[in-house]
Amino acid sequence: MLKSKIELLLEGHSLNALAKAREKLTTTYRERAGKEGVKALDSDQQRLAYLSSRLPATYTVVCQVFKELKKRSKGLLISSLLDVGAGPGTVLLAAVDAGIPIISATLLERDPGFIALGKKLTEDFEQIETRWVSQDATKEFNLESHDLVMASYFLNELLEKDRFSLIDKLWNLTKKFLIIIEPGSKVAYDSLMKLRYHLLSKGAHLLAPCPHSDQCPLAKDDWCHFSARLERASFHRKTKGATLNYEDEKFSYLIFSKTQFQSCHSRVLSRPLKGEGFVKLQLCSPTKIEQKIITKKNKIEYAYSKKIECGDEYFFDS
Repeated sequence: MLKSKIELLLEGHSLNALAKAREKLTTTYRERAGKEGVKALDSDQQRLAYLSSRLPATYTVVCQVFKELKKRSKGLLISSLLDVGAGPGTVLLAAVDAGIPIISATLLERDPGFIALGKKLTEDFEQIETRWVSQDATKEFNLESHDLVMASYFLNELLEKDRFSLIDKLWNLTKKFLIIIEPGSKVAYDSLMKLRYHLLSKGAHLLAPCPHSDQCPLAKDDWCHFSARLERASFHRKTKGATLNYEDEKFSYLIFSKTQFQSCHSRVLSRPLKGEGFVKLQLCSPTKIEQKIITKKNKIEYAYSKKIECGDEYFFDS
């Protein structure tokens, strides 16, 4: 269990000190991401601050995206994983818990401190042949192709020129699926849309979340993002200086495939408005963004809509 693994690594460390390290870490990311590139962490305290304050959220997001991958890939076997910018092994941890049948994993990470922590977090994965590669992803590297290639919370830290160069390498190393996950901000979304267009122009098939491969129909001041809810452990709350026992992590993502699969019918883009006897949805359909109101008159559709959440697929016709 991830919580107990993190707690074990935090033993003997002051959560107040980690909270201060987290504040510095957050400031660094906000100031440098996408501008001059985020530099490697400079202390074990910052790495532990990341583990206690960010890892639970990013892990939860990756697990949620993997659920969508399993649903859309129709059981296509995924046995090898390449994670670029692997940090402390977040993607591998999520893959195991999400039931992705990984046999071998290559984790590319430039920070030796994160590699050391990642080895401790994944040391019980004896059934997986795990290879850690200490390497800056923006430099030349020579790796074999993998079924699933991941860039999670990583590309938006790079300069734009480095993003496009790296995404071409990753697509060439992809046998079956390429997944990109970024924070649910407008800046990260705009970056994702450029990568979306770029990969589609190279023949990639878009598996999710979009129900089409055309230009995004959202208004220029809007952006597509979703939310993953997680329970905060005690160390998580204290490190972040938070009071709520839960957190909603906003994220955006794209899943590309080498093979054509059936696209989703429609995607719920925002939190449904569920009133007395009706549900109002904002949907991205294959042709447009639409608002749909479902009432009790449509019993089957209404019962389904009462359970639906933002990010889910919607199966009914307009």
